[in-house]
Amino acid sequence: MIKTLTLNPALDKTIIIESFRINNLNRIKKVHKDAGGKGINVSKMLKNLGQQSTAAGLLGGAAGNFIINEIKSLGIKTEFIKTSRETRTNTKIVDPVNNTFTDLNESGSPISFRQIEELKTKLFTNLKTDDILVLAGSVPAGVDNDIYFELIKEAKNRKIKTILDADGPLFEAGIEAAPTLIKPNEHELELYFKKDFKDLKMMIRKAESLLDNGIKMIMLSLGENGAVFITEQGKYKIDPLKLNVKSTVGAGDAMVGGLAYALENNLNLREMIKFAAAASSATLLRDGTEMGSLKDLKRLKKLIRITEI
Repeated sequence: MIKTLTLNPALDKTIIIESFRINNLNRIKKVHKDAGGKGINVSKMLKNLGQQSTAAGLLGGAAGNFIINEIKSLGIKTEFIKTSRETRTNTKIVDPVNNTFTDLNESGSPISFRQIEELKTKLFTNLKTDDILVLAGSVPAGVDNDIYFELIKEAKNRKIKTILDADGPLFEAGIEAAPTLIKPNEHELELYFKKDFKDLKMMIRKAESLLDNGIKMIMLSLGENGAVFITEQGKYKIDPLKLNVKSTVGAGDAMVGGLAYALENNLNLREMIKFAAAASSATLLRDGTEMGSLKDLKRLKKLIRITEI
């Protein structure tokens, strides 16, 4: 079983504007509305792969109703706690002419201590040994930065595998609990080590040092430069594909979805790497926060090249 947790979900509103200009009138060509939030995106990717998951978290107001209705319409199981406050809306401005992607993200309404405790109890009710819990994204006001640390610790006590995809203090606290797998990007790693990496070898060495915490696997995302997968058994460089990118939104979440799928289905190491990279690449071909299709994933997976380093 795979469960994804989104503590700070969002109604993602993607606006397509050709030749977007600041301080000028801009004509909107198209608008997409999607259920957003990193954990939710992971569940959407898993659904496209034919893998069922349960999406959990906190939702409220009209935006919350839109999100849960869309998730259910996709056939994804839900386990959300309702709040009295409106769920945030995130606006993405995509300019296909200038190939720019601008994010305007709200912070999210405060959450009470009681709601967090209710969520913790509900989250572990039906999780069993070797199940997978994906902890992804930011948290709203009222939630401590050690929330992922606490949840990972509890999961480990129950022998549940965990995937952490967060940044800043959430990442810093969370990795101290030694999740099974983490997916930092270059920026998140620089924030953690308080260092600007100008050399890939140095970045990889620093990332590799996190294995000493008890973390089993690290997918280091390098954006347009591909990625590096790190375990105690070896390190692998994933070459980027040349694609006609429609949107970068959700590509990292799709990669997490691919990793979760691989863990759940016991894929070997190379298959796991290729599967995750292809899931991310397939999502780059889609508009808004639409996740990549299984058809595109299978096609792109044949093109993925990995090199042991």
